[in-house]
Amino acid sequence: MAFRFQPAVHPDADTTRLWLVAATLYFVAAAATIHLTSDGRDIATIWPANAILLALLLADEKPRWLTVLSAGFVGNVVANYITRGTVSAPLLYSVANLVEVAIAARLIGRSCPSGGLLLTTSGTMRFIVAAGLIAPCVSGVIGATTAFLVSGEPIDRSFLVWLLSDGLGLVVFTPVFLAIFRGEFIDCFRSKTWAMRGETLALLGLTAMISYAVFFVAERPLLFVLFPPIMLVTFRLGRLGTKAAVVIVALIGGVATADAHGPIAMLAVGPAAQAHLFQAFIGVLLLTLLPIAAEVTERARLTAALAEHDKEMMEKAITDPLTGLFNRAGFDQMVARAFHRRDDAPPVSLIAIDLDHFKTINDRWGHQAGDLALGHLTRLLNAEVRANDVIGRLGGDEFMVLLPGSDLAQANLVAQRIAAAVRQWPLAIDETNVTMLSLSIGVATAAPGEAFADLARRADAALYAAKAAGRNAIRLAS
Repeated sequence: MAFRFQPAVHPDADTTRLWLVAATLYFVAAAATIHLTSDGRDIATIWPANAILLALLLADEKPRWLTVLSAGFVGNVVANYITRGTVSAPLLYSVANLVEVAIAARLIGRSCPSGGLLLTTSGTMRFIVAAGLIAPCVSGVIGATTAFLVSGEPIDRSFLVWLLSDGLGLVVFTPVFLAIFRGEFIDCFRSKTWAMRGETLALLGLTAMISYAVFFVAERPLLFVLFPPIMLVTFRLGRLGTKAAVVIVALIGGVATADAHGPIAMLAVGPAAQAHLFQAFIGVLLLTLLPIAAEVTERARLTAALAEHDKEMMEKAITDPLTGLFNRAGFDQMVARAFHRRDDAPPVSLIAIDLDHFKTINDRWGHQAGDLALGHLTRLLNAEVRANDVIGRLGGDEFMVLLPGSDLAQANLVAQRIAAAVRQWPLAIDETNVTMLSLSIGVATAAPGEAFADLARRADAALYAAKAAGRNAIRLAS
């Protein structure tokens, strides 16, 4: 389920919903983690629950600090009390966790783009330092002191366990929860073709199968086998695929290690040593893959931006900036396509148009009025021609319309519609001045094998014949 934080019709109901979601998710994650990775007295060896609160704060356009942090506090106290059976420790651990989430949110939120945490290499490194080092170091002092005062655990060992468990929990799970709450996984899946969806599921399924084989089947510690499929996911699916793949490995490996199965259990003796080694492995995996995923994402973003820039520059090169129509270069490109291999092709016609007395409009009301007249004519042309017809402004008040698949009679009908529209819709110069426009139009149809240059000359000749007849006229080329 994706939680998209947008302005709600009933803000109070939305805030209550957010509080319940945060408290419930935090309680479930915290209770399960303590039960699986702690003996009830010491610090849990992995802690993804804080990532839920951090992701909720980062996903909200205007973070609701009190709502999210109070929900986390309640969920944390209840989970700790149920699993540890004391009151003092849950309160102090909750304070430490909220301090950690608040620091991380402040450090990351200022530079967290709307597209996610792993868009650039520099952004990824800032996220790792803030969430994986600074925030858990500060909270670790409170957490380790609590473990010493309540359970007599050594401060140095407790601080190291806290730093590793909370740091890795934030770094591994925050990007995933943030993508879920923002709906990125759903949007990404919907934007893909069925073939791309199949590839995504196949690659993540392959990662899960290899992870299961490494942690539950293999009789030797083959951790290196996990890198090729995850690297493949990174390069094929990008940062969202990397997030999903790392979580798959962390979940499968975490369950196996907690149950003393797999390569971690082969390499280390005792639950604490195994937990620390597994954390170190996930840390190496993250430090290897997250910067690569960020680089791949950044290169893809730059490639897309470059393609968009090239497209914009191409459009500017072939488009008239005033009217948005093709300029001479763009019109020539469309002509070349229409006249390519014209043997046995449908007829092609051309309409040449001049705006009558255009200079008089400029002289009387100024060049701004002339621009208004050209824009007015452009709208009328777009309304009267067909979808596959091509309009070009070749300069000044000179326009041409290329009509693929039209004979002389059909082209004449289009010209008649254009002239009628100009007569029907006068031009409003300003609030007090209105003027009627008129057009001189020449129409010609290409003969078999005739080049466009010859067709254009005949259309222009018909246009000049219309002008010679007194303007506001249509003439057909012989």
